[in-house]
Amino acid sequence: MIELLKKGEKVRVLKRRNASTEAIGQLLAFHKITPENIEYAEGDINDIVSLDDALKGCHTVYHCAAMVSFHPADAEALFRINILGTKNMVDGAINHGIKTFAYISSTAAIGDQLINGMQSEASTWTDDKGKSHYRLSKHHAEREVWRGAQEGLNVVIVNPTVIIGPGKWGQSSTSLLQTAKKGLKFSSTGSNGFVDARDIAEILIDLVDKKVFNERFLLVGDHVSFTEFFTRLGKRFGQKPPSIPMPKSLVLTFAFFLSKLERIGISLPGITSENMKSAYRNVTYDTTKIKALGYSFRSLDESFDYTLAAQKMPD
Repeated sequence: MIELLKKGEKVRVLKRRNASTEAIGQLLAFHKITPENIEYAEGDINDIVSLDDALKGCHTVYHCAAMVSFHPADAEALFRINILGTKNMVDGAINHGIKTFAYISSTAAIGDQLINGMQSEASTWTDDKGKSHYRLSKHHAEREVWRGAQEGLNVVIVNPTVIIGPGKWGQSSTSLLQTAKKGLKFSSTGSNGFVDARDIAEILIDLVDKKVFNERFLLVGDHVSFTEFFTRLGKRFGQKPPSIPMPKSLVLTFAFFLSKLERIGISLPGITSENMKSAYRNVTYDTTKIKALGYSFRSLDESFDYTLAAQKMPD
């Protein structure tokens, strides 16, 4: 939204009835952008009537809404929001004659086949077995977008990894700030890629402007271990690096038994078996495709600097 406003675009934002716009207001203030080009449309991606009103007069849809959860109990909500919600957005765009549909997906939707030791846009999705409900929901949501392409939409999909940027405190990537601010004592051997929220917005808008349609692109900046991530971020809060190594075999054994409990509706607060397994997972993504178009990514430290400057945090 910020990047669209910088370009002078008029933006209509779909918001739920009781959703706060405080985080948006803080971001606008940080960037010194006045809100006259923002219109809020009250509704929900699963309320077709409200979507009909929200989409009238638009020429491009940027679909960013999604639920992120690894709790098995949220399987139905993930299906409703991520898959059915995306289906409704695609159908609404088609019904209103909107030509362009830009979708922020996730690396979770990328196939699990390794190509030269990495996952890429061309990686095959082998089967659904063993994949989290979140990952399944993002994969099937993408299928709805591709179905829209077959019905005439100009589609572009980006697949970011863990996003670093300001937002509502304690939700999405700001939960990582929350953890680092409190201090993390335990270390693991896992790693992941991270990407600046500004890079996602700038690249996606530019792809739309250049009409690079019916393609998907992995968006991944720095790839670091979780221990290094929380060491570098925690240092900015005056916290010590994670120093207590958790044995992989012990954690994965516990995760196995926790997964059995989750299947019968028993869960632990603040932790899931999927979170525990991901702490020891190492996945490398091939960003050759997007970099071949001349795009580059901000460093992790640049992302930290921006996020901490723009994010309002509780004392």
